[in-house]
Amino acid sequence: MVGISELSKEVAKKANTTQKVARTVIKSFLDEIVSQANGGQKINLAGFGIFERRTQGPRKARNPQTKKVIEVPSKKKFVFRASSKIKYQQ
Repeated sequence: MVGISELSKEVAKKANTTQKVARTVIKSFLDEIVSQANGGQKINLAGFGIFERRTQGPRKARNPQTKKVIEVPSKKKFVFRASSKIKYQQ
């Protein structure tokens, strides 16, 4: 798994900047994606994918220990749908 440290190191090399600047740019970029999605916007990065916030409706579930049926309330999910360009890339 690659974290922000590893990403910022590679971005800094490719952008010919410091790792600190690269880390700030990456964090700001991710924060803005989350902020826009939470505001109801779809974020479409052409050739990469779409980020969005979706509401999953309420559903029934079963407690595996008691076998009792419970109602699970609706919730919001953060969703990423990859573009076909990267989905089928080898």
